[in-house]
Amino acid sequence: MKPYKNSTRLLITTFSLLLLSLCPFSIGESEAIESLSTRLETKKPSPTEQEKAAKGVLQRLLPTHLSSFEFKIITKVIANNTSISCFFFVWIKGTTAVDITSGLHWYLKYWCGAHVSWDKTGGAQLGSIPKPGSLPPVKNEGVKIQRPVPWNYYQNVVTSSYSYVWWDWSRWEKEIDWMALQGINLPLAFTGQESIWQKVFTEYNMTKQDLSGFFGGPAFLAWARMGNLHGCAYLFFPNL
Repeated sequence: MKPYKNSTRLLITTFSLLLLSLCPFSIGESEAIESLSTRLETKKPSPTEQEKAAKGVLQRLLPTHLSSFEFKIITKVIANNTSISCFFFVWIKGTTAVDITSGLHWYLKYWCGAHVSWDKTGGAQLGSIPKPGSLPPVKNEGVKIQRPVPWNYYQNVVTSSYSYVWWDWSRWEKEIDWMALQGINLPLAFTGQESIWQKVFTEYNMTKQDLSGFFGGPAFLAWARMGNLHGCAYLFFPNL
């Protein structure tokens, strides 16, 4: 495809930079974080899978504009020295799928005046986004955004019980998409904790009856984990 003169391009390279002179970490802490980041890099899905996942978010959020955006996973090394040709779509590049989707949200928010929130706080307000082919262009050299910290944390320890316990997959998918659009890459998840405890306790010959007086039920897991209550509405799952 040939470049267009009046086309749109957007470079989003939201990768993590640990600058010791600017961060309140000790050298030992920084090395530990870098070591963890390196291990996590080996667990990431392939670039193709991540680009597909980002496209999935776009399709659910703005299906009419699926062909208006192109996504590309790039490495941190390339992200420092990337030159992009102009095409007739918004081209968003990032080091992870979450970085790409947060770049998508950034463009929709600051260049199209859109707003993406929870349903109870307005929901997805997308009426200001122009039709396909009329999206506002960004400056010719593109826009580069760097993540100021390695991880963006989200949630608290009790939300999983007073909210999430009642959700179906449709609601979970919407929340995961929202997290991706906001750039969140470290959501709190205790999922499976009781399963591990159960396996450990049964190795010490604890019975179903013993555990039923210890664990809490789905809507009470958070408080049971904090030691505030025991055995409230607990259901034993032998196949966990």
